[in-house]
Amino acid sequence: MTAGQAGDEQRLATLARYAVLDTLPEHTFDRITQIATRLFGVPIALISLVDKDRQWFKACIGLDIRQTDRSLSFCAHTIMGEDVMVVPDATRDPRFADNGLVTGAPHIRFYAGAPLVTPDGFKLGSLCIIDTRPHADFSAEDHASLTDLAGVVVSELELRFTKRQLETEGQARAQMMSFLRESQAVNEALLGVNNLAQLDLPPQDIAAFATELIAQVAGVDWAALIALDSSGGRTVASWTYSENGQSFAQHLPERLRPGEGVAWTVASNGQPHYVNQYADTPNAAPGVVQAGAQAIAWLPLGTYGDQTYVVSYAMLRAGASWTARQRELFGASANAIRQAMSMRELTRTAELAALTDPLTGLGNRRAFMERGALTAGLLAAVDLDDLKRVNDEGGHASGDDLLRLFAQALTAAPQGGQAYRIGGDEFALLLPPDQSPDVFADWIGAALTQVRAGGFRNASASHGVARWPEEAADMGSCLQLADSRLYRHKRERTH
Repeated sequence: MTAGQAGDEQRLATLARYAVLDTLPEHTFDRITQIATRLFGVPIALISLVDKDRQWFKACIGLDIRQTDRSLSFCAHTIMGEDVMVVPDATRDPRFADNGLVTGAPHIRFYAGAPLVTPDGFKLGSLCIIDTRPHADFSAEDHASLTDLAGVVVSELELRFTKRQLETEGQARAQMMSFLRESQAVNEALLGVNNLAQLDLPPQDIAAFATELIAQVAGVDWAALIALDSSGGRTVASWTYSENGQSFAQHLPERLRPGEGVAWTVASNGQPHYVNQYADTPNAAPGVVQAGAQAIAWLPLGTYGDQTYVVSYAMLRAGASWTARQRELFGASANAIRQAMSMRELTRTAELAALTDPLTGLGNRRAFMERGALTAGLLAAVDLDDLKRVNDEGGHASGDDLLRLFAQALTAAPQGGQAYRIGGDEFALLLPPDQSPDVFADWIGAALTQVRAGGFRNASASHGVARWPEEAADMGSCLQLADSRLYRHKRERTH
């Protein structure tokens, strides 16, 4: 086996791991190809996955077929490179002039494909656009836009993979629970925690409900869910099951300073901590001792967003100590919660990545279409006029700096304003319907002032404004109208 064959075997194994081949059409992927056809003005757009002997289309706009032989595949060539592959006229390209897809239907002339690169570097296929007529040029901005859309496809595949993992691990937890050889009460409690972990609830709510359930079964006097972040620690929910527990709760601090207390140590090292005679431990808090603490346990539950969670249990009866049964119950329930929180964090991160433009940190085109949708409002389509010049004179790194600086300045939005980068040098700004269109000019002008102060002294931008539903039925139509006014604005400035 050659090195190339071995590399393709690894690539095919990665493709198989995504379990996407021969699946039914999905709206998310279809929508990306629809956006590609509109953005580049071509009749055909494909999300092509290159299998061993074929290329299979997860999404296909403009063709009635779902796969072709790999030997005919343009995309099989695309995955051999690192960048967008562009074929201006396939009849003049010796690689493709005799290709059956060129000499026969669909009579491909123009092709541009961006590889779909996984986080671990494997190229699964490509997002490609096709036309039946040659294209003389394909600009650097077009390269960037097609690459961005290909990145969205990969983010969607990652999100799909993560959700599939969640389902698989949920099934594994259910099987594990059925084999636990514990008392009926413990089995029921852990099964309850497992069921909670499957519900579509915020992680903090799952942790709170599970803590209360386990505390009742374990027979403790007090339990609490503690949230830690950069500002400190606080109890987000607590329960008392005896008069001693109520007294104990009154002696506890409302907040913990960063790094203060056992909860921070447990969160930091990820290990549970059990104490049987709290009064004899070093650095025991006098108020907690006075409240009658005997046995206290702290267990880490994981991190979601910017908060890390720890659960704590206490028994206040004289001579109380943790039993093996209680430790097993606490450990198993904390592990289930931790796994659920970890999976939700992975999903949250994947969803955020799928909605975020990686260069500027603004919401991307998908975020604009999904999250920016309002019942009514004002929309401005904005183009940075001199991005091409900056790219030509200073290189793409300089152009990226310009885009980042402009995007950062746009985040200083007026009341209710939202900013998105929807491709290349194009941005979309939204305002509530009660605002004046003149606010856009002030917003963009202020952003350009910052950009010029940052070293791009000749920076300028054009924009067009439209309002919906008065001028367009929906936000997509409104964007098209704003775009047409933007380009009219550009023409007026250059004549």
